[in-house]
Parts: sequence; structure tokens; C-alpha cells
Amino acid sequence: MGSKQEATVVGHKAYFEAKLNERRSYLVEKGIDPQGIAKDTILKNLKAKVKKMNLRVEALAKITKRTEELAKIKADRLAAPKKQKAEKEKAPEASSEEDKEKKKKKKKKEAEAPAE
Repeated sequence: MGSKQEATVVGHKAYFEAKLNERRSYLVEKGIDPQGIAKDTILKNLKAKVKKMNLRVEALAKITKRTEELAKIKADRLAAPKKQKAEKEKAPEASSEEDKEKKKKKKKKEAEAPAE
């Protein structure tokens, strides 16, 4: 499993880039033509590793960004319930007053019905 710490991944990337540059300079000193350098398997392998590290850095950046967004949303939610609780408390009171009025009307209707 890959590392999830950005500093570690950046360190790996720097390591592979250094190895890539060393290999290129070695091949140039050896006098190999550019087509031969392009075909070098070790060089290809190092390029692939650098590319892989770039993808990991991008993925970690996305994860960090998403984590920050979620933290912000959570902070907003924690701040918001104070207002929502006040609204919720008012709503049941209004409904309880309506219930009381309905009960009174029912009692009046019941009281009137036997009298008729």
C-alpha cells in the first residue's frame, strides 16, 4: 500500500527524478544516440515511477482539499443548529396551540349535539 503522507510521496518523486537524471547523463556519456536512450528500459522504468509519483501527489492533494471542504461543512452545520433548534421549538408550540383550539371546538360540538 502506498504512503498517504504527501511529504513521503514528494521525497520518493525527488529520488526517482534524481535517478532518472543520473541515468540520462550516464547514457549520454556512454555515447548512445537519442533513439537508443529512448529505448533504454531502465530509463523507461524510472519515467514510469516519476509519473506514478505525480499521480499520487495529485490524488493526495484532492483528498486534502476534500477533507478541508468537509471540515468546513461540518463547522457550518455545528454553527447552524442553534437557529434550527429555535425554529423547531417554536413550531411545536404553535401546533400545540392549534391542538388546544381543535379540542375546544370538539368539546363545544359534543356539548351542543346532545342538547339538540
